[in-house]
Amino acid sequence: MAGPPTPFSWDFVTPGLPDGAFADAPGFSPTPMELRVMLLAHLRPRADSLVWDVGGGTGALALEIARLMPAGAVHTLERDPEAIALLERNRQRFGIANLHIHAGAAPDDLELLPPRPDRVLLEVGRPLGAVLAAVWQALQPGGRLVISTASLEGLVDATDTLSQLAARDVQVVQATVHRMQRRGSQAKLAAAEPLFLIAAERP
Repeated sequence: MAGPPTPFSWDFVTPGLPDGAFADAPGFSPTPMELRVMLLAHLRPRADSLVWDVGGGTGALALEIARLMPAGAVHTLERDPEAIALLERNRQRFGIANLHIHAGAAPDDLELLPPRPDRVLLEVGRPLGAVLAAVWQALQPGGRLVISTASLEGLVDATDTLSQLAARDVQVVQATVHRMQRRGSQAKLAAAEPLFLIAAERP
C-alpha cells in the first residue's frame, strides 16, 4: 500500500506547475504544462468562481485552477476509481482544500455537483452532444465553457452543438506541444498528443 503523498511546494504565482509535480500511474499522466496554461487562459476563472471539471483524470488542471482561486471552489466529476484515487493523492500532495472530488459519470451524475457553475471544463475523448447539452443548461448566463478533446469526432460534435445552442465568442484552437529530448549527443523535438481546445460563453 502506498504511503502518504510527498508534499509539494510551489511558491510562484504563475500557472504552470511542472508535470513532475503530479503523482501519476500507468495509463494516467497529467495534461502537459503548456496545454494546462492555454486551457486556463481560455477558462478565465474569477477569484471566487464555482468551477465544474467534468472528467478530472489526474487532477492536474483542476489543481491548477483551485490554487489560483482560494476564495472559489472546483468540483470534479470522474468515473474511473483508479483516476479518483490518483486525483485524491494529488489533492493531498498539494494541500488543496477547495478541490472536491465526486465519483460519477456525465450526464447522469452531474446532479452531484453544486448548481449554477460560472466556469465549466469538459474533458472528453468521444462525441459529447448529450453531455455538452446538460452542462450548458447548468452553466450560468455569462459563464464560460472550455472543452478539450483529442478526437475529431469530439471537435465536430462540440462545434455543431455550440452552434445549435447559440453560444457566443466560440474559439477553436489546435494545440501541439513539442519538447526537446536528448538521446546521447543528439537533441530532438518530441510531440505530445495534439489537443483541440473549444471555448465558448453562454449568453
